[in-house]
Amino acid sequence: MKSLAFVFALTSSTIAYSATTVQTAQAYIAQPHIERADQQQLDQDITWQRLMYADKKGQSEVSYAGYFLSNGGKADLKQELHANIQALFQPAAPNQSVRCRFPARSQWLMQQLNLSAQQLPEVTCPELDGWIGQIKPYKATLIYATDFMGNPSSMFGHTLLRLDPKDQKQLNLVSYAVNYAATVTNGEGWAFAWNGLTGQYPGEYSLMPYYRKVKEYGDLESRDLWEYELSLTPDETRFLVQHIWEMKHVSFPYYFVGDNCAYRLLGLIDLVRPQLNLKQQFKVAAIPVETIKAIERQGLVKETVYRPALETQLLAQARQHGKKLAQVAHQVAFTATVEMSKHIESYNDFDKAKILEMAYDDLYLQLIGRKVEPGFAQPRLRQLLSMRSEIDLEKQRQQPQRPKVDPTQAHDARHFSVNLGEVQGKKFVELGHRQAYHDLIDPQGGFRTGTQLLFWQGSIQYRDDKLKLEHFDFLNVNSYNPITPFKTPLSWGFNLGWKQEALAQNGRFSEHEQHGLAHLQVQMGYSYADPEREHVCYMQLQNHIQAGKALEQGWRVGMGPTIGCQNIWSDKINSLIQVELPYWQDSKQWQLKLDSHLQYVLNHQNAIRFSWQYQQQDHTDWMKTSLGYVRFF
Repeated sequence: MKSLAFVFALTSSTIAYSATTVQTAQAYIAQPHIERADQQQLDQDITWQRLMYADKKGQSEVSYAGYFLSNGGKADLKQELHANIQALFQPAAPNQSVRCRFPARSQWLMQQLNLSAQQLPEVTCPELDGWIGQIKPYKATLIYATDFMGNPSSMFGHTLLRLDPKDQKQLNLVSYAVNYAATVTNGEGWAFAWNGLTGQYPGEYSLMPYYRKVKEYGDLESRDLWEYELSLTPDETRFLVQHIWEMKHVSFPYYFVGDNCAYRLLGLIDLVRPQLNLKQQFKVAAIPVETIKAIERQGLVKETVYRPALETQLLAQARQHGKKLAQVAHQVAFTATVEMSKHIESYNDFDKAKILEMAYDDLYLQLIGRKVEPGFAQPRLRQLLSMRSEIDLEKQRQQPQRPKVDPTQAHDARHFSVNLGEVQGKKFVELGHRQAYHDLIDPQGGFRTGTQLLFWQGSIQYRDDKLKLEHFDFLNVNSYNPITPFKTPLSWGFNLGWKQEALAQNGRFSEHEQHGLAHLQVQMGYSYADPEREHVCYMQLQNHIQAGKALEQGWRVGMGPTIGCQNIWSDKINSLIQVELPYWQDSKQWQLKLDSHLQYVLNHQNAIRFSWQYQQQDHTDWMKTSLGYVRFF
């Protein structure tokens, strides 16, 4: 028994000694390369810093422990560099080598140290090879989904990256797309918006077929897509994909305005183009379309493709064929199958074909939007196809015209303004600034008419030898969705902020005094637009809550109608007029408010505006007139 124990102990010691000897030998082989890395100061190289997501303190932003080979790698990137070099010389089981787990950083280290695969232990990475073989990355295309006002995280639009194989331009729907988004398990409404603004959700990379995102954005959310092919080389594109593999378990706090989809995708481009520093241009807010402009300014965009949403295509048919046929198409789509032919029997074959095509698209859009049940839609869709097949004519639908202005050619999100004018006969100078994004009176090229999203917009006014804050909008959102032959959507909006009101110290309307009030305004109603959507008019019911020391009770509420019109008269001239009629609970009186603006566009970054505002209550009126200059940047 003692002999057996002695043999076991001797064998174990020999194995342990052999393992230690192997590790020592590997460390010995790696040491010259570590010394060379130190001489080259690779730990300070911009690519290593970006691979490690180094912050200003030289520590990694990544919190996932599995991203580091060294126990102290998060805080000491030089130590992590040494650990990665040592790992290159260590044999490993399939899929376990550092070259399998971290292919991008391994490739970069091998290039910097002039290491060939023949100098390192042989590795097999079936999982990585299979994943990359499925994607076949050759070139990259940046995708911009236009704004979607139905989701706080998408009000500024969204960007993702499509990875295309070689020679597959006509089949890019089956390419894969890299998406960085907040992972939301629960939470809706205000809680969702608050959590997103304060970074309470984790942001993660994901990979999925591009057609799924086209269906989500273009079909379900009716968002047009703009595709910007980048001038990355095949090697740069592959390196980017290898890094995405490394990030599959990593997450960062997601902020709707700052550290968002656009910000992280800029980081990927910075990684493969070390000479760029795109992310640093967006330290406060990373608005997706602004990041694409920054990329375009670097000459990275080779080609632009416009992909209209399904609803955009349907509305284009309505413009091409006329409102009357579109209304008939909507009726036919929701008619019992046996009655469909009766609705169109009086029309010629050309009009029948137009009606049936619009009816099919209308009903299909309702089906994928979950507005109707499959059991209702599917037999009607089959009937519409059958009836259309009986008409021997080419398809009547035509592709929508590409918008005149690409979103990257639109005005920038921030602006600075100077206004000179009079308030009740007293002259003033007013300076304004906005962080984001787009106003109804702004130059409309590149934006959806009827959409307003203002974030951190304010102005200060100098009058009567006094300087005061005139107004500050923390968040002002308006979405005017015009009634169409196919649906009757609600138009809605809200404004949270602070502004000067024509009030005396007792809370009464005044033609001489102004006092600041915090306010929340919510409105809902309907809007209508011409077929070209150059003129949008709306009627809504407004609700007001205001609070401030100037009010007798410290607060007041009001309610009343509002009507307005946004008009684009030409590429250079546009206007906005709005009338409000709130009834205030404290004074038990109606108040008339008229707000009008006329703008001349010098170019997409500069404009001149004339504004006239009028208020009247209890036989007392108040008026403000101004002429101003706006510079977007």
